Amino acid sequence: MKLSNIIILFCVFLAPKVFSLDLVIPVIIYENTSKNINPIIGSSTTTIKKEEFSSKTNKLFHEILDFNSGIKSRSIYGSSSSGSKTTLDIRGMGAQAKSNVLIMINGQRLNNIDMGAIDFPSIPIDSIARVEVYKGNSASVLYGDGAIGGAINIITKPGIDNTYKNELIVKSGTFNKKELIYNNAQRYDLFNIDFALNHTETDGYRDENESHQNNFTSQITLPSTNGDHFISFNLNEQVMSTPSDRSQIELYKNRRGSDTPNDYIKGNGRSILYSKKINLKKDNFFVLGLSFRQKNSYSDLQTSASYPTYSETFTKNYQLNPRINQSFNFFNKKIKSVYGIDVSYADYESLRKKNSIAIPKHTYNAWQYTQSLYTQQNLIISDNLSVGGGSRVQRNSIGIGDHLRINAPNYESWDVQHDKLTNKQNNYVLNIGFEQKIKKNNYIYGRIGNGFRYPNIDDRIGGSGGTSFALLTQKTDEIEFGYKRQTGSYSSNISYYLMDGKNELGYDSDSFVNVNINSTRRYGLEFMQKYKALDNLLFNSNFTWAEAKYTSNSEKAYAKKIKGKDVPLVPQYSFDGSINWKLFDKIEIEPSIHYQDGMRMESDDENFQDTKIPRHFLTNLSMITNTDFFQLSLSVKNIFNEKYHNYAVASSGTNGAYNAYPEPGSEIMLSLSTKF
Repeated sequence: MKLSNIIILFCVFLAPKVFSLDLVIPVIIYENTSKNINPIIGSSTTTIKKEEFSSKTNKLFHEILDFNSGIKSRSIYGSSSSGSKTTLDIRGMGAQAKSNVLIMINGQRLNNIDMGAIDFPSIPIDSIARVEVYKGNSASVLYGDGAIGGAINIITKPGIDNTYKNELIVKSGTFNKKELIYNNAQRYDLFNIDFALNHTETDGYRDENESHQNNFTSQITLPSTNGDHFISFNLNEQVMSTPSDRSQIELYKNRRGSDTPNDYIKGNGRSILYSKKINLKKDNFFVLGLSFRQKNSYSDLQTSASYPTYSETFTKNYQLNPRINQSFNFFNKKIKSVYGIDVSYADYESLRKKNSIAIPKHTYNAWQYTQSLYTQQNLIISDNLSVGGGSRVQRNSIGIGDHLRINAPNYESWDVQHDKLTNKQNNYVLNIGFEQKIKKNNYIYGRIGNGFRYPNIDDRIGGSGGTSFALLTQKTDEIEFGYKRQTGSYSSNISYYLMDGKNELGYDSDSFVNVNINSTRRYGLEFMQKYKALDNLLFNSNFTWAEAKYTSNSEKAYAKKIKGKDVPLVPQYSFDGSINWKLFDKIEIEPSIHYQDGMRMESDDENFQDTKIPRHFLTNLSMITNTDFFQLSLSVKNIFNEKYHNYAVASSGTNGAYNAYPEPGSEIMLSLSTKF
């Protein structure tokens, strides 16, 4: 699809606003800031409310976020596998997005000490109250390392009311997909309890693509006059077959095929979160957060590689996050402040061996301890001008070792034991921003800040080459500015950003190790708008232009001449649009479109491949019918059955040779829910 066609579509969605400027009808607008912690003034921040999730019954978590400007999702096994092993990328982080975008639940980090993907299916959508999205490194002050591309905070805390709820949801769809969800809410004199159970299974789009997922989430709230206690439990398990990649020939002859009948991944996890809010005085309060999270992961890759491998990985994470929110007047100017401490400890063990019964060839043991102090200060100078600033100091300590067994059945003469590593370092973050009202309902804003990302365990282990765990910390400096307009019926936000990176972490596919790339630059434009033309008609559109370039050559064996080249896996243009039409207060229809530009394949850092991951254009439709007794919803994704993929790995030496992971064709999902 040509860029001119995108512009035409963009104008179609803009047209109702242009010709109806004087029509003012109430509309629900996205919140701009988090209510949990001080707003980050001058940043492009979005809050997706619960209503956005409940109105998209059959959509997955990553699909809802992917609709927003500046955010792209990338899947290996397809959305028909419940979005498992899907990566969310903010502002063009490319192959390293899973480590450069921070994912949290209620402010508690989900990113592990390793490069393990976030299993979004383990987070029941029905338990989500809202999602806070921070673009760029603006959230680094509040949340620390790993937020250089952006941060996503999933809030599941339920409201406290007298509602009693029993809800049953049954779903069935293409590729033999089935889902069963049960939600329950009980309100008592002394406490409130909510819990959700869900089971999902599917054959998947590909051969050997079956998956099963079970989740249990429970939330207990104990109200008190001085502040509420909140406890959350989560249990999840998943088993999924992993289809192999498709070569450039197989992609067109048998895109749904696979040659890995015995390969699978599985995992189980558990977590507990406790938080206590203590009201100190008007607009001042103290919040204590504690959490424990454990995850056990297993992968059996007996037929997907020349050398069969089996791995068992066990991680434990402990987090302590106390903070104080304060509001006071200083020379008749209002100041809103937050002061916080973050302490976390992670424990890691990974056994890499030939098969499940063999002794390990490599046993990696590691720990990481972080301590942080941070503050965010917002000054309300007048009704028209606000300024904010924040700082953070974080101390990272890590220890990692490798035990190599030469009597393991898959030991080879070239196998080496890594040198032990113990490292301590301090990192600093600063962020300054402003927001200025220029006229009624019109604002300009901007900020400047920095962020960092500490190398994780998998970065340090790399592939089969090298013996050193040592890597430099990745750092970014960013500037952004924007304009937004908010009225009763219309809201829009356009922002421009420029991000310079140093010591970016990347993979040298010739030397089989991760390396630091001297410098990179990312810049782009993000535009969103929502317009409610009538009480029952809402237009929504999002456009992204993103550039990601290497600004230095590499000193390593692979891809030396990369200066000025595109960073792989970053589409230049993307557009999403939808029209939500409500009929008779009972029927809701939402057609939507999704366009994503072509992008370089992973490992094509020198941009020598003539072939890119092709652009794609998808058309979708969803319908919801509500009655007094049930809700019925039907959704069709990729109506015209477009054949596409959004992830591929290029050969580092042969032009035109690559392996890809095809995405599903048309998908149909029918959902029936009832409350009793």
